[in-house]
Amino acid sequence: MKSIHLLLSIVLVACTNDPRLAQDFVSDKEQAIEQIKGAELLHTENGKIKVRIVANKIERFQNQQPGLIFSEHMEVYFYNDSSDLQSTLMANDASIDEDKKIMLAQNNVVLTSSDDKKLETEELVWDEKQDKIYTDKKVKITTGKEVVYGEGFTSNPDFSQYSITKIHGTFDFETETN
Repeated sequence: MKSIHLLLSIVLVACTNDPRLAQDFVSDKEQAIEQIKGAELLHTENGKIKVRIVANKIERFQNQQPGLIFSEHMEVYFYNDSSDLQSTLMANDASIDEDKKIMLAQNNVVLTSSDDKKLETEELVWDEKQDKIYTDKKVKITTGKEVVYGEGFTSNPDFSQYSITKIHGTFDFETETN
């Protein structure tokens, strides 16, 4: 009978609810300090719009990088000095390291230029300081005349000048007929 009381005492002691333990458990995981749904962010230079970001969900974190997490689809619009739309970047998810000024877009990433070039990949990095977009992942680029497959891509944000590394193949839409 003593062993049952001892076992019951151990079980009851083990089931105590210590608020400090619960607080430590919650504070171990970094919680978002802000959460915004249905957001639009504008970046301007000298009063002119340069970048517009539309996101379904944004979470901001303090004391960690990346500081901004975008989820549930986002779109980034790049404008030239005349405020004309030059390219659009869409992705399911993205994160921004505000210290390094780098955005990592992931999952169903599509970059479309104003002249209808289209890049498709699973991951794309936008480095604002270096003013370039790049990836080392597989890419598919569709123009009005061809489809190019490769692995690795570098471009300016407006997608007007780009290079592809490790080209796997091209498909030309214009074929000669006799």
